Amino acid sequence: MDIMPNHKKLFGTLGVVLLLWFLVGYILYPALKTVEVSLTDHGTISLIHYSRFFTSDASIAPLTNSIVLGLLTVIVCGLIGTALAFFVHYFDFPGKNIVDKLLLMPLILPGIVIVFAFVQLYGESGLVTKSIEWLFGLESKPYSFSGLKGILFVHAYTQYVYFYISVSIAIRHIDYSVIESARNLGAAKTKIFTSVILPFITPALISSAIITFISGIGSFTAPSIIGGGYRVLTTQILLSKANNYMEVAATQVVILTGISLFLFSVFRLYEKKAVFTSSVKGVSIQVVTIKNPLIRFLMLSTAGILIVTILLPVFAIILLSFVESETLMMNIFPQEFTCENYLDIFTSARKFAPFLNSIVMALLASLLGLVIAIPSSYLIVKTQIKLKWLIEILVMLPWAMPASAIAINIINAYNTPNIFSFNSVLVGTFILLPLGYFVRSIPLMVKTTSISFQNLNETYIEASKSLGASRFQTFTRIVLPMISPGLVAGFLLVFVRSIGEYTLSVFLYTPSNKPVSIAVVNGIFEYNIGLAMAYGALLILVTSALSFLISKFSTALSR
Repeated sequence: MDIMPNHKKLFGTLGVVLLLWFLVGYILYPALKTVEVSLTDHGTISLIHYSRFFTSDASIAPLTNSIVLGLLTVIVCGLIGTALAFFVHYFDFPGKNIVDKLLLMPLILPGIVIVFAFVQLYGESGLVTKSIEWLFGLESKPYSFSGLKGILFVHAYTQYVYFYISVSIAIRHIDYSVIESARNLGAAKTKIFTSVILPFITPALISSAIITFISGIGSFTAPSIIGGGYRVLTTQILLSKANNYMEVAATQVVILTGISLFLFSVFRLYEKKAVFTSSVKGVSIQVVTIKNPLIRFLMLSTAGILIVTILLPVFAIILLSFVESETLMMNIFPQEFTCENYLDIFTSARKFAPFLNSIVMALLASLLGLVIAIPSSYLIVKTQIKLKWLIEILVMLPWAMPASAIAINIINAYNTPNIFSFNSVLVGTFILLPLGYFVRSIPLMVKTTSISFQNLNETYIEASKSLGASRFQTFTRIVLPMISPGLVAGFLLVFVRSIGEYTLSVFLYTPSNKPVSIAVVNGIFEYNIGLAMAYGALLILVTSALSFLISKFSTALSR
């Protein structure tokens, strides 16, 4: 009588062990291996690399620059994102729904494509730069799009969304009756904002600030392309790796990851404690309608400027993708247009290979993420096993790791045969890059699938069992259809995040799996700008289409 229950328990235990083996082998072990490398000098345990790092001005400067960049990114993105959230969700104006959706666009645009679009717009020979020179009769460029200012400009465009999303959600949950009560008691608008609204959105501001800071100090794409003399730790890690100073690279990774892990731990603790004390049990937020014609005109103008600012890089990419690269060498502004760049990609096996490689590797990363996220999310959300805390820590750990750190971890872990690489050397093989994509994206996949399991109605499952359905029938006919929107949304999110990924790619790619992001960079530096922008336009087309599907599945998930 006890054979079946024992078998089920045994299979369940084996499943948990297998899952932990995978999570430890491909997330924790690589990180620990990097720590080991950083503490090793000529085969012995030593702190010499840390001693050299903290006593060298050449090492401290990039660390300081990274921290300064992170702080400034938080300030700039916080001001922009919070202001935009109030502009869109606190006031009423025509086209606000369009502006709201457009403001989320940076989430789906590959970072490397955006950086080069900005270079083509605001660089020394950029379209906007030359237009300003021509309009005002300037003899030299009006600004410098490089160094710290250039990086911050890119970060402002790509990372304000962390604040915008969080503050927008907080604004929607403000109980408007509290504001009305304060107003009836004679409180001034400034007092209402500082005493009612600001305390309510503070958790969103703090959480967004931590995530933005982690993202800022881990930024690689913008500093590596337009950083100039502004050296940060992520670019120094690549330099150390390129010169085969792996102990130095490991030390830099451990220091950078340590800062991120500390802040991420603070974020997780604060996230659990900072529960909104107010809700829309009273009156939901009432948007303010502006009746003054002048102010309304200014708001409409602002909305128009926002739309142009957001769409301009995308427009530049699409425009330049139809231009012959040779003509850009002679003319600042495009004179002739052609479809030759797209024809080259789809008719040349060599030029199509990077695009196909990215699709294949993004699919592999997404499928692997799905295989690991489903049991992980189920164990975290639906069970009370003693090791669920360990599973949750392991799947969330890559969230606190910069992409450059993940890459170095993987190199250190699999440059020699071990049990997790099935006694093979994985460095230099095709599979290493999709494995990196998977590790970086697993927290996102688990978050999405966990929501699916949280929304899973146990009543239907119990009803299915009581009617005599087998476990397989219950899973395929009841559970799977209910959680499928979240699974598909998570799958597509990982695919979108992976297909244009650059940082991991530059560390881990090989000639056999060169991704499209590397092809974009090669195209730019080979002065084949039209081809590079055609790659970028195709990436935008794919990510936009998939993001539309994600929104559809996310809507179904929220019902």
